[in-house]
Amino acid sequence: MDVFFNRETVLFDVDAREKWDVVERMLDALTARGFCAGDPGHGREALIAAVREREAQCVTDLGHGFAFPHGRVPGLPCTGLCVARLARPVVFGAPGSEGVRIVALMLAPEEQSHVALKVMASFARLFSDPSKRELLFDLDDAALFAALIQERVLSDSRPVTARDIMRPPIVSVAPETPLKEVTRVMNQHMLESVSVTDADGTLLGQITCDQLFKLGMPDFFTQLKSVSFIREFDPFEKYFQKETGALARDVMTADMATLPEEATLLEVVFELAVRRHPKIYVVRAGKRVGVIDRSLVLDRVINI
Repeated sequence: MDVFFNRETVLFDVDAREKWDVVERMLDALTARGFCAGDPGHGREALIAAVREREAQCVTDLGHGFAFPHGRVPGLPCTGLCVARLARPVVFGAPGSEGVRIVALMLAPEEQSHVALKVMASFARLFSDPSKRELLFDLDDAALFAALIQERVLSDSRPVTARDIMRPPIVSVAPETPLKEVTRVMNQHMLESVSVTDADGTLLGQITCDQLFKLGMPDFFTQLKSVSFIREFDPFEKYFQKETGALARDVMTADMATLPEEATLLEVVFELAVRRHPKIYVVRAGKRVGVIDRSLVLDRVINI
């Protein structure tokens, strides 16, 4: 892909205390090397405003010590990339993050947002490999560092996969977890569903809010178009009767969407949009390694 990037837009040992100091230094490096030169309609303030707008929408800390701040700019003549390795970790907003050590700043034309998606996915692949990650952290030759980015990221033609956009699993419950504890965990983490896994992480099933809401309802209620004629029925009366002794395994369902890490973006969207699964569990050898839901696709694909 055609991206404004070279050894001169690689910065080593950037000493900064907060993310906007990092971003502004990287943007200055891009413009100093000729990015958007002679284009008064896309000056420094317009470019930094695009990045700030994106940062306000979501966290761009992608994990493994890496952040991908970026912005989409209408009419931008080309895509620009600057990569910086920091002298000390800087927090980019992820809850519980110890900070990032490498930052990739990208400015892309709004009309070519797929370029940013491909680059983000390729960086995610690169940083998911511990050996490549450590090489980037330790490599002292800026020319070799730039060549590695060019080969592993900008020349990567592989399609976007589930691995590239998934987020790490937040929480799960064991089959023996009391139902009362399950609902507490779901409320605490604001989850529409929670996975049920055994001691070694194997995915067994899930429990959804829909299941819990229907737990005390007779089966024939699902065939009704209205319940206005039985206003006195308490939908949770039987729920609380069952809740006392119920465990996660008693109410979980195996009706859930699972995909391997190599599943394509089309397969992800098919499960979410056509098969109407609210969440996809990404699995490796039966164990849950990631989660994708509709909001994540909106964030990392449509709104990138």
